[in-house]
Amino acid sequence: MLYPSDKIALRAENGNVTYKQLLSRAKTFSATIANQEKVLILSENRPAWAYAVFGIWQAGAITVPVDATSTATDIAYIIDDCKPESMFVSEGRTSLAQEALAIASHKPTIINIDNIEAEAISKENSTTAEEFKYDQERVALIVYTSGTTGSPKGVMLTFDNMMANIGAVSEEVKIFRKDLITMALLPLHHILPLLGTLVAPLVTEGSIAFCPSMAAGDLMKTLKDHKVNMIIGVPRLYATLVKGIMDKINASAAGRIMYKLCEKLQCAWLSKAIFGEVHKKMGGHIEYLVSGGAALDAEIAKTLKTLGFNLLEGYGMTEASPIIAFTRPHKLVPGSAGQPMPSVQVEIRDGEICAKGRNIMKGYYNRPEETAQILKDGWLYTGDLGYLDDKQRLFITGRRKEIIVLSNGKNVNPHEIEYKIENYAAMVKECGIMPNADLLHAIIVPADALAASLTDDQIREKIKWEVIEPYNKDVAPYKKVMSFSIYRGDLPRTKLEKLQRFRLPQILEEIENANNANKPVEKKADSDESLSKEYCIIRDYIQEEKHCKVSPEKHIEMDLAFDSLDKVGLQVFLQNTFGLEVSTEQIAQFASVGTMAAWVAESKTRIEVEKVDWAQILKQHAKVRLPQTWATGNLFVTLTKPLFKLYFKLSSKGADNIPEDGPVIYAPNHQSFLDGLFVMSFLKWRSIKNTYFYAKQEHVRRPITKFIANHHNVIVLDMNNIKDSIQKLGEALKKKKNIIIFPEGTRTMDGKLGEFKKTFAILSKELGVPVVPVSIKGAFEAMPKGSIFPRPRPVKVEFLKPIYPNSHSYQDLTNEVCRKIKENLSI
Repeated sequence: MLYPSDKIALRAENGNVTYKQLLSRAKTFSATIANQEKVLILSENRPAWAYAVFGIWQAGAITVPVDATSTATDIAYIIDDCKPESMFVSEGRTSLAQEALAIASHKPTIINIDNIEAEAISKENSTTAEEFKYDQERVALIVYTSGTTGSPKGVMLTFDNMMANIGAVSEEVKIFRKDLITMALLPLHHILPLLGTLVAPLVTEGSIAFCPSMAAGDLMKTLKDHKVNMIIGVPRLYATLVKGIMDKINASAAGRIMYKLCEKLQCAWLSKAIFGEVHKKMGGHIEYLVSGGAALDAEIAKTLKTLGFNLLEGYGMTEASPIIAFTRPHKLVPGSAGQPMPSVQVEIRDGEICAKGRNIMKGYYNRPEETAQILKDGWLYTGDLGYLDDKQRLFITGRRKEIIVLSNGKNVNPHEIEYKIENYAAMVKECGIMPNADLLHAIIVPADALAASLTDDQIREKIKWEVIEPYNKDVAPYKKVMSFSIYRGDLPRTKLEKLQRFRLPQILEEIENANNANKPVEKKADSDESLSKEYCIIRDYIQEEKHCKVSPEKHIEMDLAFDSLDKVGLQVFLQNTFGLEVSTEQIAQFASVGTMAAWVAESKTRIEVEKVDWAQILKQHAKVRLPQTWATGNLFVTLTKPLFKLYFKLSSKGADNIPEDGPVIYAPNHQSFLDGLFVMSFLKWRSIKNTYFYAKQEHVRRPITKFIANHHNVIVLDMNNIKDSIQKLGEALKKKKNIIIFPEGTRTMDGKLGEFKKTFAILSKELGVPVVPVSIKGAFEAMPKGSIFPRPRPVKVEFLKPIYPNSHSYQDLTNEVCRKIKENLSI
């Protein structure tokens, strides 16, 4: 199944991992759980996930993957249901696991996945990597999925179930292959990404590129750096992608004409040629876009096809491991889920889709009665409605089950949410949950006492803060109620008191019509002059993204219906616009847009940075101990310089422009990974010892990199606290040390000069330190971002005349340094 070799198996920010290393590290994980039957994994996506899952299988145990965003209550339920002996838990989820154990009756052992990973890496040279083998009839996974009864059920999948799926997409239909690089983007506890982005690529001897997050920046960086060939995503991801692309295409008449032409011709090679820039921005190597987890809108599918992408859509469920049907390459029919897997039989019985084959689960764990309800004579009754056309293409028309499936692939059991909200009995009489604009909406009937004493607006405010807000804080993100309505009546029920869900949309329409009819004249909006600049910028962004009116008191989730992807978009917007690092959890905790804008106004580092009193901030003493200066640093620079001169024909000019006395800020453009060493190569021995770099904390996580940083002039900065970071750099300058700051913040992606950040200008201005602009030419051609081995291309470093702060403003100083480097690069 897996063979030890020197081929790259996993690609991540911290480096590549070969198949030999993967199997060696998995062996260390396996040794920690010897003779155990079931082991749970609670972790964010990372290479250690692969070590854990294959380590569990090597030990002959069953893997139980769990959503890392689950609540302690959800995890405790799974623990008590399947009773694993151990849990592989990441450092970031340890407190959550401990909270779950406090609730659970069963008490498995918590094993820190980060510690075992470190141990595995340290032992890999002395650990023999062995071929991974398996018994095809053995249960490999217990994957929990919500069911109609309201409690999650453990789906038992054997190795043969999984291999039936993998064989279908690698042998029967050749999609996965040895040279294919697949991106791991979706959470691995789901069966689709677990099989499609982890197990299938490894079994077919391909390669996996881990994406750090779903933020657009991380996504694009991973695609380019690792030359990704296949993305497996959910419909919402592709809807967001299409919106961004089409906004740019529709902005020009030429773009609209070209799109119409490609839409009419439907010629894949022509579309790819015309929209080559779109493909290039996505890394330039994409062969397949795979959509699963929920139905993809036919218009989105049609647009991606018109743009020249080879889109594959699938249909299935966890109980089918998960594929039942999928699109064949280059044969997309928008609206269809494709044809059944070659080894799977599909029949429509009384309108319901039924499937039979090797991929169908063994059954639900400890649920024989519920297994019998869905598995009959080997046939899986899916609960979905659909039909097969004359070419055996499957079309889904509806759902027989009541489970709500959001476009992000999450399955939501409405009974579970209704039960929790109705527990607030003093305020809620009954509740009905329904999807609305792909988000969860609650229709709430207030308690009689509340209804008799308060108006609708008063009830709404009370319900918002005393019911919905505390409920949302205690559930997984996909279970949050994003909007709600107050209903003065009884929800429609059968004689057996079962809620008639099909009537909820009609009730919502009645509520909205009544609200519009009784809507009072709106208060005149405050003028922009009376509002903060930060608020106006944030307001305009939200209105454009969500197409709704925004006012300061609006709540991000309950009023503006922000889902997880919306919050990621806002997170990136705040970072790019205001220079702020803020988590999506923090965004959800702001009481209103107004309070968020107030926080931005206080915390930002851009837009109106001049209004921040940096002089006062830099006067404050920062508790920072400068790293030690070992002679090995100077020695390394001395030894690499002749090698650089030979390989890159490295040359320099303008070293006499460097001031002799006092600290200096070197501000080079950033073209390659080696830029820092290129600059250092032309500094004097004493100057090298007194010159410091800075590195983001995220790049100095491992013990070895921390050790090197602490002994070789690298100041580690916390990018979550820009103010504190600038104070640390300021302390180094006060101690007469030099610093090298790349104003662009990151390496160029295309060789062009990027936007300059003001950090160096603030330090220069407030501490009176001259800036020496440094022009680096040829480094991008020698080692562009994403490359592993440098090319022998000429590199030239030129130290330009120093710029003294004098009366410059931060922005003027930033612009002047940028202008000098830009002029030199154009010569």
